[in-house]
Amino acid sequence: MALHRATRAAVVNPAVFALTLLVIRDLQVATFAVFGCFGLLVMADFGGPRRARAVAYAATALACAALIAIGTVVSFSAATAAIVMLVVGFLLSFAGVFGGYVAAGQTALLLAFVLSASIPASVSAIPTRLAGWMIAAIVSTLAGVFFWPWFEHASLRRRAADACLTVADLVAAMRARPGDEGVAERVEAARTAVSAVKGEYARTGMRPSGPTRKDRAFVELVTQLEQVIEVAERPFHQRRPSLRPCISEGDQLAAAVVETLRRDASVITGAPPPAIRELEAARRAHREALDRWAADELRAGRAAEAVLDGLDVDHTLRVIAYLTIALSTNAVIAAGREPDDAVALPAGIPRLNGARGVAMRAARTIRTHLEPSSTVLHGSARVAVGLALSVLLARTLGLNHAFWVVLGTLSVLRSNALGTGRTTVQALLGSIIGFAVGGVIAAVAGRDSTVMWIAMPIATFLASYAASAIGFVTGQAAFTVMVIIIFNLISPTGWQVGLVRVEDITVGTAISVVVGVLLWPRGARRDLGRATAGFYRAVRVYLGLAFSLVLGEDRDADIGRTRADAERARDRAAEAFDVFLNERGSKPLDPDAAARLVSAGSHGLLAADLLVMVAIDLGYRATACPDGARAVESQVRTLLAGFDDLAERLTSTRNGGSHPGRPSEESLRRAALDCLRSSGGDADATRGAMAVVIAGEWVQNLVRVEVDLEQPVDAAVAAARTHWWR
Repeated sequence: MALHRATRAAVVNPAVFALTLLVIRDLQVATFAVFGCFGLLVMADFGGPRRARAVAYAATALACAALIAIGTVVSFSAATAAIVMLVVGFLLSFAGVFGGYVAAGQTALLLAFVLSASIPASVSAIPTRLAGWMIAAIVSTLAGVFFWPWFEHASLRRRAADACLTVADLVAAMRARPGDEGVAERVEAARTAVSAVKGEYARTGMRPSGPTRKDRAFVELVTQLEQVIEVAERPFHQRRPSLRPCISEGDQLAAAVVETLRRDASVITGAPPPAIRELEAARRAHREALDRWAADELRAGRAAEAVLDGLDVDHTLRVIAYLTIALSTNAVIAAGREPDDAVALPAGIPRLNGARGVAMRAARTIRTHLEPSSTVLHGSARVAVGLALSVLLARTLGLNHAFWVVLGTLSVLRSNALGTGRTTVQALLGSIIGFAVGGVIAAVAGRDSTVMWIAMPIATFLASYAASAIGFVTGQAAFTVMVIIIFNLISPTGWQVGLVRVEDITVGTAISVVVGVLLWPRGARRDLGRATAGFYRAVRVYLGLAFSLVLGEDRDADIGRTRADAERARDRAAEAFDVFLNERGSKPLDPDAAARLVSAGSHGLLAADLLVMVAIDLGYRATACPDGARAVESQVRTLLAGFDDLAERLTSTRNGGSHPGRPSEESLRRAALDCLRSSGGDADATRGAMAVVIAGEWVQNLVRVEVDLEQPVDAAVAAARTHWWR
């Protein structure tokens, strides 16, 4: 993809620059045209299908035109330009949380405003500036849509389809050969396939995320594939049972899951949707058959211990079936189709379509990240203050090419002082190298522009390719060379323009360091810990409500609000994790450990969703066995205290040592056995006993999650306690 982008820029930028400089012969038009092409083709470079790509280029061009007009109007005053830069910088930076084309066009939009606000001009210059940018927009749109386009989303969806097929093979192997070594091989193959999807996603120019319904559904689909693999790798029943529920509905459910996953692979790439309704029917039939099997075995005098072990065997399959319903629904939505309304969709599925659905999801996203603890809010404020100071100082000091100062600030501003400091050194080193190379080119060329025109496509290619494919230093060097060539073609000044570039970058990076030190200098690792702690607390409340529903309490009215709070907390944690991954410099916390912190919260959210569905949709309540319900409730309190402890440690950066204890597996098993024995095979009493069994199964599953979190939480605490300058 980097090669495609660089080649387009190397051909288009010099051609547009030559047209505007040599044919139109207007310096304002030439300046805005050449930087407009670089911003739209390199800094934005929208992906996706041709039509969507063209719309993105057109919409960004119109937004840039408005920003150029505003920037030119306020360029008369350094103070006014800085104030407006503060507002524009914050809004554009914050808008990146929506992902998709909004995030992809973010830097190009900033470039348009910075260029117009940093170069003083009268209002009469607006038409000329807009003419240059519109030329760039028209040419860039045509080039981006028709000139060697890279359809990364087609490749991304093919990889997602392959992942669905490998996960289907895993489920089939797990059902046919439980405990066999071949299952472990299938697990590894599935993990490799999902990793390929995530790798393709990371390379995608327009990353699918944010409030767009299809994009969000695709992200959820990948997450659910990972959850299926995790459940299959670590089945809930670890002991070999003496009795298995050999019911045909179990085989039918497994077959339905495998078939649906394989149809998911097809719908992602354009085939008809899977039969989600049939899978839901198979899941309900299996639940009813399992209840009948348990009641029959108990009436026949079978030991409650054997019946309980048999019930545990199919718990893993049922969880995978529930995940597959959610996964398949997201596959249908990601393919641009409508899910079956007759199916009771899992919580979290983006149900609302059209403008109303987008507006509601956008409003929820804004609300999520306008919290004082939001990493996005911190980063947006930091960028806005840094850019405003850059505009103010560059204009007040009368620096030549003041917009370089602002671009220098933008290019190196990171989420903490250490990251900014390191990027500052890299930016200066790259600029010095570029200054040396550009100075040699300028010296060799002298007043002969032919050498400059020959060198420009090469420099443009390197500036476009190096930043993403080689490294930040090389990208800065190549960009500096390109700028020296451009300004020597506009107004030949030799190597001195490179020296001005180095001076302005120095000022811009110094501003970045100051802002990085003063505003939230601890960076992403501390924000990640706080956001994850908030996620655990919200999930803990939701889990408490879900368990209480299964165990007999009637608190249905609180479900919607509680789950919405948990979703917002999840979004904040996910955004903090993204910022942590994108932060340059060394990471005291291993990215895999950080990922486990966030995924554990998602696992708790899944458990709560399932428990709510069991209680409300399927009607399992433990009212027929109050003693067993009270025994399980006691263990639930211990479980939830563990989540509170994890959140407290992440917030206070406290090491372990005062853990509240773990739920007793023996007590949970005893409660389930007592309820099964007392039911005597009666249908209603057996359903009450099954509610106790289901609640106990999920307590034990979540205990494993807590145990697995001990090491990642300790690592996060140690990273958060590391001084910000280290």
